[in-house]
Amino acid sequence: MGESGSKTKGRRWAVVVAALVLATCGITWGVVHLTRTNTVTVGAAKAGNEVDPAVAKKELKARVSPLTPVVVRTPGGYEAACYDEHGHITFWRRTASGWRELAQSVYPKDVADGPGSYDEHGVSVQGATPSGSADAVFIVNGPFTGDGSGNAVAFGNGPDGWGLLLPRKTGQLVSSGSGSSSINPGIYLSERFTRGMLETDENTGVFSTAFGAGFPLRRYWYGTKDRLVEKRDNIVTPTTASAPQGTVPALPSAAPPDGTYGGLLVDATVADGRVQPGTDPQIKLTVQSSPVSPACAKTGSCRPSGEAGTTSVTAPADATTVYPVTADGRDASITGPLWPLTGLADSLWGEDSSTEISSPYTDPGYYKDRGNSPWYIPAALHATAFTVTRGEAVELTFRHGGLVDVRQLAPTG
Repeated sequence: MGESGSKTKGRRWAVVVAALVLATCGITWGVVHLTRTNTVTVGAAKAGNEVDPAVAKKELKARVSPLTPVVVRTPGGYEAACYDEHGHITFWRRTASGWRELAQSVYPKDVADGPGSYDEHGVSVQGATPSGSADAVFIVNGPFTGDGSGNAVAFGNGPDGWGLLLPRKTGQLVSSGSGSSSINPGIYLSERFTRGMLETDENTGVFSTAFGAGFPLRRYWYGTKDRLVEKRDNIVTPTTASAPQGTVPALPSAAPPDGTYGGLLVDATVADGRVQPGTDPQIKLTVQSSPVSPACAKTGSCRPSGEAGTTSVTAPADATTVYPVTADGRDASITGPLWPLTGLADSLWGEDSSTEISSPYTDPGYYKDRGNSPWYIPAALHATAFTVTRGEAVELTFRHGGLVDVRQLAPTG
């Protein structure tokens, strides 16, 4: 009787253990809020960071199949995100006792095949541990918006547990403790890991939709105990600048000796045709070699005649550029990045050779508010008009064999 009772009790324990194992395999999808789970662990009884990464991944893959695991080394061992192509993602940690599931969540539906659908080959996940972080961060890449403006979301751990990383006004990215939803999408133009930091590209302000993909607002985030903190961004804040010299010799070649030279701006384009996420774009200026003089600028004789004798020079998109503006009713000059000159070749700016864009200085959603674009023009500069003009004179300064400064003379009108 005792032996029979012992066997019966053993069977009951076996059933309980089997049920626990099945429960950990079964996942309840379709919820937005993360579900913290107390599950049995799997894996060899080694310290979490002592096992080989390939072994750690193999252990987890056997456990979560058919989900795809992405394993990342952390200060405490390994963490992982396991995902499928249908919006489901789970988070795991490996310690000395093995792998343990931490939470379940959802990422946005992609729209590659229409709203509400999933592209079976359009989603990927990459992970890393940002410098200073105790936990890994996982980026989910996919076509999450219909206009191409949203292609990535990131998940991490925080005070409310694992969830979608959302920006706060205090310059932090903090886990929401929940998955993606229509209320807090947390979708970026693109995201990637760069030199120990999370790099995000935003599609905001004047760069909404199509133009944003060209020159997005870029931020770099490093880790702290339970959140990411912004370290720097690519926002250019202008200052007042001295006027162009007004009299300079013609640009002799694409790689002249150090000095300042003149020419007539024919065109400005992205050197590689289109800015790729995570790259530092180069801007190609097509310049017709010509000496610049005050008489040329005042009379409007600085006009290119065809493209004969043109020279192409390149410089980084954020190279110092001086633009003529109207400030407090007077002509003035302010600094800025080089990329706005590409508006000369972009139909979004109109078909005219020059484009007046005074509205960004009065509308809160444009250059006037810091954080809406990679160019922030403080109200203290009192800039009320700004013109990008094709065919006007420019002064180009070269140092150490490269173009470092572009100065546009005031348009002649």
